[in-house]
Amino acid sequence: MAAVLALLARGAGLNASLAGRAAGVLGTTSLSASISTSADGAETIWSGDTTSLALQDLGFTLGEGPSVDAARRGVLVLAPEVGTSPARWPVFAIAAHDLGVRALFAFPLRMGAIGLGVLEVYRDAPGPLGAVELIDGLVLADAVTARLLRLSADAGAVDLRAAVHQATGMIAVQLETGLAEALARLRAHAFGSGRPINDVAADVVAGRLNFTEHR
Repeated sequence: MAAVLALLARGAGLNASLAGRAAGVLGTTSLSASISTSADGAETIWSGDTTSLALQDLGFTLGEGPSVDAARRGVLVLAPEVGTSPARWPVFAIAAHDLGVRALFAFPLRMGAIGLGVLEVYRDAPGPLGAVELIDGLVLADAVTARLLRLSADAGAVDLRAAVHQATGMIAVQLETGLAEALARLRAHAFGSGRPINDVAADVVAGRLNFTEHR
């Protein structure tokens, strides 16, 4: 892990190669990191493969899962056997299992009481993190947090899910409902159609999808 931490400190790119290297040290398959963009929003800024990206989108779309709990509660969330967690995350657990994910570990990225995002690590085999791997995960989360703070200082926080927020407002008008209900309807449509929520939101903003037809 020391080599990974050194690369992060030197400003190495948050690419799939570095993610794979870090995940390997943790004895896992891959990982991703996301920044919180609103009360319920998050944007992935680092991922090692398509599955880690899919997990982030799944959590955002459904509003449940380890990364969602870690972001909301600011605590470490360990799910060594995802397939046995349907009571905790009724839809997410099944969908994640279908992706081939068997274990998930979500580390909150925080600066004091302020939540910045989540580092999510997954494995394609069930089982807990070992004591050393857990400590390495916490250290990696601190390093990613430091990196995020530098990025924020340099460029400011950017909400890359702007289309989702815009679409939510449009749906609220179309259905004459509140924003929370509109976002829930957008998430449900994305999950039901098997499409990324950003793509569905883009259709709403472009006028290709109108929720008055889905009352």
